[in-house]
Amino acid sequence: MKHSKSSRTKAAFHLRGCRVSPPLQQPWGSVCRIVEWIDEQGQISRRVVAADVTEDEVVATIREHVTGRKHVLIDDERQPRQVLPRR
Repeated sequence: MKHSKSSRTKAAFHLRGCRVSPPLQQPWGSVCRIVEWIDEQGQISRRVVAADVTEDEVVATIREHVTGRKHVLIDDERQPRQVLPRR
């Protein structure tokens, strides 16, 4: 992941955890990474980003995340969003 030297002007926000995968080669040729984070409510979110993503782009991805459809083996919209227990 590229490191960028920028001064962030937006207010800080709380995350319980965040990780960025190593570059993943997709079968059709492009390379990507998976950004995965746990917000302050304990909800897990994941987004696919370009392989050459910068730290600032990861922060923007997390800040601009909108809750979309949850994909599970049995697609049941009535099930609650995945939440980790608080310690």
